[in-house]
Amino acid sequence: MRYNLACNNGLGVPSNGGEEVKVATYVRVSTVFEEQDSSIINQEEGLQDYYRKKGWVLYETYGERGSSFKKREAYDRLIRDGKTKRFQIILVKSLSRFGRNIGKLNTDITNLVEIGIRFVALSEGIDSNNNDWQGKLAMYSMVYHMQSQTTSEFIRIAERARAKRGEFTGSYTPYGYQRVNKKLNLASDDTPSIVQKIFNLYQEGILGMQAIANLLNDKMVPTPAQKHGRKRGNTLWGQSTIEYILTNPVYVGDLVAQREQAAALGSSKRKKKNKEEQVIMENNHPPLISREQFQVVQDLIQRRSHNKVSGLPNLFTHLMFCADCGSGMHCVKRPYGKTHYMCGKYKLRGKGFCSRHSIYEHELVELILTDIKQLKGGHVESDYLRRELQKEAESKKRTSSSEITFLKKEVEKLENRKQNAEDKWLDGDITKDQYHEILERLSETLLTAKQKLSNIQKENENKKLTLPDITKLTSFEKLDRELLLMLVKKIEVKESGNVNITYNFKV
Repeated sequence: MRYNLACNNGLGVPSNGGEEVKVATYVRVSTVFEEQDSSIINQEEGLQDYYRKKGWVLYETYGERGSSFKKREAYDRLIRDGKTKRFQIILVKSLSRFGRNIGKLNTDITNLVEIGIRFVALSEGIDSNNNDWQGKLAMYSMVYHMQSQTTSEFIRIAERARAKRGEFTGSYTPYGYQRVNKKLNLASDDTPSIVQKIFNLYQEGILGMQAIANLLNDKMVPTPAQKHGRKRGNTLWGQSTIEYILTNPVYVGDLVAQREQAAALGSSKRKKKNKEEQVIMENNHPPLISREQFQVVQDLIQRRSHNKVSGLPNLFTHLMFCADCGSGMHCVKRPYGKTHYMCGKYKLRGKGFCSRHSIYEHELVELILTDIKQLKGGHVESDYLRRELQKEAESKKRTSSSEITFLKKEVEKLENRKQNAEDKWLDGDITKDQYHEILERLSETLLTAKQKLSNIQKENENKKLTLPDITKLTSFEKLDRELLLMLVKKIEVKESGNVNITYNFKV
């Protein structure tokens, strides 16, 4: 807590006597860059001059860097302290520094004024002690919102015009290309041949996308992020990067810009534009892949996606893990041979990260059924087993609900961070390149969280909430997904093939 000693006797009491009036000031810059420090200082000095002339006592200066309401700790603390009446006045230099979210501004300020907190914004002449404060608040918050909207539209129009001139408007040039005089040209390094190799390998049909990524990782081929010098970019090739290259029409010489845009100003959701609204410039730059090969690859991707297993869980999904690295075991189903599981990290990243830990599904099923039958033949009664399974089923339901709640919050948090980045870009606080670097990093994490949430929700939809009938519990002749989820809590597979099974009941 800080007090303005220039206008009081050092004890928090105004030097001219009378009732103490505490004021909270709020200062903000919407960037994290050091050069903006002077803006914070200028705001503070301007506010100091004002409250000193009024004879008010400074309660605290709430200051921070950030362009969005989504992650403002100092702002949130200011509002909380105001609601508990720790001060009488909130003083800001400008409403635009306080925020540009129309709904939140009007709600928070109005709620505080209603409980007796005075709000003053110097630049706009807003003072809640005056009758016209609500009109001014509504008008200026709308003006600042419209400024952001206009800036966004100007940026979009300018980029569209540049794209129609054949200029590349993206933040990072596609892998295999370099920007020369604002247009794409073949890179002078080995990346063009790497792109061609990726297309050739996939067209041969022997390797899938992740297998191609593993091959590039084994040969220590630099990733697109590494080529661009992005400090927080991926250092390993992955399936999503390979897919992005294989489906990008830039490699046949076409420039495609403005494929999507924000659903609305301030929204973190993106919507795809109709093809008529996109900027498509055919034969705009030197191609790396022939149109014929590109089309063959697209047909292959389409066919392979149709042959994938449906989104329903496999028998041991979310139950079986590698005992060494902790990653989930991946199910491998072939038109030939038996269904088996292997370490997910090994399958995705290769032998440099883990080993196969392979186990056949039918062997594991037989092992579990044998365990249960032996328990039944021993000292475990069916009624006891049913009661134990019922307890565990209810516990799992609660755990699943908590997991869904956590993942929803995680998705919302990541969406908010994407919106923060967009706000900073629109305010001119970060460059477009910095914006897209943040966007790329967040999008991958967001996709993983959404997929995990979808898997859990899908499993809950397909899972019956009631126990199987007593016949199934007492016979144990067949192990299906429903029974397995009630019997087994976790399975860990060792490199030797031995397994450690943790059941949902104690014996």
